[in-house]
Amino acid sequence: MSTLRIHQTFQPVTHQRGDKPFSGDALLIDGQLFSPLLPDELRDLPVPPQGASEDEKLVYEAKFNQRDRWRLTRPAWPDEDGATRWRCPFCSGLLRSRAFPKTMRKSRMAPLVDVEAGCCCQGILTAMPAELPWWQNITFGTTAWRVSMGRRQVVESANSALKGAFADLSRGFFRVVGLVKTTALLGFTLAAYNLDRIRSFKAKNGLDDDGQVVTRRTHKRAHQRTGTWAEVAETSQAPPPT
Repeated sequence: MSTLRIHQTFQPVTHQRGDKPFSGDALLIDGQLFSPLLPDELRDLPVPPQGASEDEKLVYEAKFNQRDRWRLTRPAWPDEDGATRWRCPFCSGLLRSRAFPKTMRKSRMAPLVDVEAGCCCQGILTAMPAELPWWQNITFGTTAWRVSMGRRQVVESANSALKGAFADLSRGFFRVVGLVKTTALLGFTLAAYNLDRIRSFKAKNGLDDDGQVVTRRTHKRAHQRTGTWAEVAETSQAPPPT
């Protein structure tokens, strides 16, 4: 976890998923901290299969969205040493339960759940960055995570274009010295790439400069050739009999 306030979105691999050991009073699942009161049916969740449709993804993500309400929240940025403080979902207002009367005074938008416990947590929990190497700001598996992951595909496409498809920004592309000059030329290069993408989008969707759909003209099929040997044979008179 970085102290530079840079959020990461990535696809956890097999060994990064599942329930991992954690020293504090919380569950560490798929890189995220959850309340120890998390129901068993929300702990080990499958991901949508590759090639799943939009409706199939939403079915799988419904469980992840439900589990997201049980996550621990971070009220402040990491300290200088990277340590973070976490609050349980009942104290932060993500969940309500009649077992904890203080939570019933929170927003009615928070789901009401049934739990059997004397207290919701042991207070503020402190975690070091080494304990949360795969933590993400957006909980993995949720619909919001999929949308954020989709932005990464656009970035990867742009990086691929700037490494060969549109231009090759390798060593020697900018033949100037100095960070200011290189940054200025890079700005012009990115602007040219954006214009190229805009022109490609308009041409693909048949749009003009104002964004209006251009009515395509239908081209009539050209007439057949005239003056061919077949036409001469049909129009020529037969020679007189001898």
